[in-house]
Amino acid sequence: MAATGAADPWVITPRERLRYEEQFKTLKPINGIITGAQAKGYLLQSQLPPPILGQIWSLADTDSDGKMDINEFSIACKLINLKLRGFELPKTLPPSLLNVPPVAALTTA
Repeated sequence: MAATGAADPWVITPRERLRYEEQFKTLKPINGIITGAQAKGYLLQSQLPPPILGQIWSLADTDSDGKMDINEFSIACKLINLKLRGFELPKTLPPSLLNVPPVAALTTA
């Protein structure tokens, strides 16, 4: 079934991806990775309850290594934004969230 009219709310748009990348850079990643401690303060700014943020972390940390790269961070940010807009968190990541576009694909014209 093709989505013809409504946009998939789980898709990270190019504009969102660029914003998440800028936010990620402010956390001073080392070798493209941030730790849970680095992410915690930023994620808490959402004012979502810690158990909800824990659920978001579990979904976004796709390789379960306790750290986040830009793709995982983008997923976490998108999930936070959707939760703040009243969406229920999924039990597993929707396919559209697993296919985060690489930053280079967004900046080339």
